[in-house]
Amino acid sequence: MHTQSIVLHLLRRLLMLIPLAIAVSLVVFLLASLIPGGPVAALLAGKATDTATIEAMKARLHLNEPLHMQYFYWISGVVRGDFGTSIFTGQPVTAAIGERIWITLVLNLAGVLLCLLAGGSLGIAAAVNRGSLFDRAIVAFSLFLSSAPPFVLAIAGLYFLAYKLGWFPLFGLGRGGPLTTAWHLVLPAIIVSISPLGFITKMVRAAMIDQLDQDYVTFARARGIPFRQVLFAHAFRNAMVPVLTAAGLLFVGLLTGTVFVETVFGIPGMGRLLVTAVQFNDFPVMQGVVLFVAAWIVLTNLVIDLLYTLVDPRVQFGRASR
Repeated sequence: MHTQSIVLHLLRRLLMLIPLAIAVSLVVFLLASLIPGGPVAALLAGKATDTATIEAMKARLHLNEPLHMQYFYWISGVVRGDFGTSIFTGQPVTAAIGERIWITLVLNLAGVLLCLLAGGSLGIAAAVNRGSLFDRAIVAFSLFLSSAPPFVLAIAGLYFLAYKLGWFPLFGLGRGGPLTTAWHLVLPAIIVSISPLGFITKMVRAAMIDQLDQDYVTFARARGIPFRQVLFAHAFRNAMVPVLTAAGLLFVGLLTGTVFVETVFGIPGMGRLLVTAVQFNDFPVMQGVVLFVAAWIVLTNLVIDLLYTLVDPRVQFGRASR
């Protein structure tokens, strides 16, 4: 694969993202208008004030301008990295997100890796032993674990594993160094990884069974190649294309579970920031978080699209972009 093909593919994908980015920014901009009383009411937070103060706030926020001009002023600030100031804390939104984004990224990445490792192992084991009692037990077990809502898993894990058994820390990130922080994120990452476990297990199992039924596996075994080598060097690699799609959806979908987990465990991440913003009608923070999530989704899909060619050389950038 040539570098020129990769660059052209990236340019095409980025150009396709422009209309999506504009649409998302419009939706996010209109979030402030959904707050009862509008942005000014949110800024006042129920405090009594005179008409002159209200008019001054409207002028500062350009609320007296036509709607398209309000959007222009807002998007101009966003492009410069200015998302406004939090109504609740008075902190710049970019600073608030910057302090918490790494926590949510680490938690989600750890959850995805744990889910792929556990689900991939269970799916491979089930595929190799398909039709057996062991196969059915693996599928049933993984589906049972993933059937519980994230907030139920979070509360149960906090109560039994942290409070009753004392295996994990109870709350927050601790006051130590990186190792202390990592230790506090272990149980939340495990909880986050459980919900999609059944989906990943079934996905890997179906993909592996499909590959193990291919002729190249039969020919490889007939030539005396060890089954373990055929399984992992050939069948598993070919089965990774649908699994990569699932991993991308998983990385995006875990944001929902992260909101509950961060709230239950008192982790100061993006999920907890969003919950606080909604509670206090903090529309600048809500807008910043929603934009971040949208960028998260778009970039994840772009990365997964590029990874396809590393896993399956048959996927060509030029064809995929048409």
